Amino acid sequence: MKEIVASAPGKIILLGEHAVVYGYPAIALAISISSKCEIQETVNGGIQIDFKNFNQAFDFSNINDLILNLPTNYNQIRFLLINFKERFNIDLNKVKITFTSILFPNSGLGSSAAIAVALISALNEYYNLNLEKKEISKYAFDMEKIVHGSPSGIDNTICTYGNMIFYQTGNFRFIKIPYELKFLVTYTNIEHNTKMAIDQIRLLQQKDPKKVEETFAKIGEITKEVENELIANKDPNFAYIGKLMNRNQNLLSFLKVSNSNISEITNLALKVGAYGSKLTGDGLGGCVITLGKEEVLSKLLILLKQKGYNSYITSMDREGGKIEKKF
Repeated sequence: MKEIVASAPGKIILLGEHAVVYGYPAIALAISISSKCEIQETVNGGIQIDFKNFNQAFDFSNINDLILNLPTNYNQIRFLLINFKERFNIDLNKVKITFTSILFPNSGLGSSAAIAVALISALNEYYNLNLEKKEISKYAFDMEKIVHGSPSGIDNTICTYGNMIFYQTGNFRFIKIPYELKFLVTYTNIEHNTKMAIDQIRLLQQKDPKKVEETFAKIGEITKEVENELIANKDPNFAYIGKLMNRNQNLLSFLKVSNSNISEITNLALKVGAYGSKLTGDGLGGCVITLGKEEVLSKLLILLKQKGYNSYITSMDREGGKIEKKF
């Protein structure tokens, strides 16, 4: 029986979140933690869809049954399958589509984009559609618009291509580095809250617009400094990069998008000798990223586990969406 397994990495924002919305740069990179989509040929007719992480499985008699009865929280999946059925005339019958992910959900790690890229990549291989990566990224962006409304395009780009990007005002460029970066990614046990974070910043802008603009400008300067350090040296000063991450975190704290859980994690990270530690993404929850030597990150992981926080050590993914298995 035919079977395809595709995967796509999650992502972190290294520097520049929130300021990027106001025209300043951000640096994002893919991480070696992924979401997967498996498509299997089945004996029985119809379409089966299994969301392993949510313990939800559905069995539809045909695509029309799926259109009518797939829950609305999976609208992006419905949209893509309808789109591909109409555009490529694929036979969505006798297939089981299974989704799995070890990315923390609702945490700013790009889990929805990773699922989108993995699904599109799997369909592309299973039905021999010959889509290029730029087309996969475009379809994933269309799915992200259903989930997030007005996404920046960072997540679908990173999850499709992997590596690291410098992003500013809608333009991307890849940052090529020959060395490894190790991070500890820690879940704060609180879902990130995009709307609340944006509202916090808007409230600050109303009270002191000049100070907020100065803060964004400082975040932009830090982001450019780190880019220069990353590309100018074959052996960059990670301690210096970490110090700039800490400055970025202090500025995000001023913008009121940090919280006590984030502070507990970042303070412990620096106490045990990490180079730098900061929130990644929207803030007010989500995840914290910590840069440091692997032995320091391993020690920190244990200490954070004792405090009730789950973490994983990850490095930069350089492949993006890919086929892991086919037969």
